[in-house]
Amino acid sequence: MQVQYVTNEKGKKTAVQLSLKQWSELQKEIKKLELFDELKQAFKEMEQHRGGKLKTLTTKQLLSQL
Repeated sequence: MQVQYVTNEKGKKTAVQLSLKQWSELQKEIKKLELFDELKQAFKEMEQHRGGKLKTLTTKQLLSQL
């Protein structure tokens, strides 16, 4: 990935520039990671339900949270 840094007058990096193609690819990867984290959390909650550590919601309770 080719990046360009923007610096202030003291030479401190203050920003990064990417091509639009790179930005789009980066956003796709971030979405994949977010989905992965959500799936990990869902599996963790399933295990807690199975172990009796987390109360199971009724369908009505679940839908009211949406």
